Amino acid sequence: MKHIQTKNSQGLTTQQRRVPGPRAAALLLLSLCASLLLGGCMAPAYIATELEKSGNDKALKGGMAVLRQHIQTLQDKGDPLGDYFYALGNSDGWIKDVSDPQAITALFEKAAAKGSMDAKILLALQKASSDPKPGELDTSHGPSGNLKAWEAGLAELLPLLQQQCYARRLVIGGPVLGDARPRVRYYSVAYYVWPEFRDGYYRLNPDGTRTLLKDAKRQKLWEDIHRKCDRPQNEWLDTLYQNG
Repeated sequence: MKHIQTKNSQGLTTQQRRVPGPRAAALLLLSLCASLLLGGCMAPAYIATELEKSGNDKALKGGMAVLRQHIQTLQDKGDPLGDYFYALGNSDGWIKDVSDPQAITALFEKAAAKGSMDAKILLALQKASSDPKPGELDTSHGPSGNLKAWEAGLAELLPLLQQQCYARRLVIGGPVLGDARPRVRYYSVAYYVWPEFRDGYYRLNPDGTRTLLKDAKRQKLWEDIHRKCDRPQNEWLDTLYQNG
């Protein structure tokens, strides 16, 4: 990247970075997207926003077309995973067919009724954390002050995670900087639960005071599920459909 030399108010020569052009900006954004993905926080909706800002969304459009193809292929086979991915795509915002949280929740319920374990898991997590809609895998999921719903949701979630410890999500990008390929990512759902028992959460008492609740035994129970969650790291969809 080129630099421009200027003089400041004291007459000293300083260097200023030239504003990058569209191509350089796109490469920087792809690198940023990939690095953020390492932290588990990258959805197609985010990349769509950033790449569209850069004026270069060719890779994005191609990747999202593959994601939609994957959803349609699964649905055509009668696989409820396709209905789940469709629901989660609307929740993430990169599919814009449905935006109302209740309507999005209904899509998850439809997928769950067809047998999608992923949908059942995210519905239970939604119940536990009192979220307006299932999904939102880039955010924390605590009790949100409703301890009754928290306990009821966890009671549903625990046996589900003992059968399948993860939930899947369609994303664009990978662990290599600049990579904008479409893939399926696997999230260990117990990861959202066990830190709550380690760090604690508050119970509001009748007299207006608060009590910090921690539970080492429950932390270990949920943390063990997370630590032992054996799941694939990469399921590259462009390769799948190129070979298919």
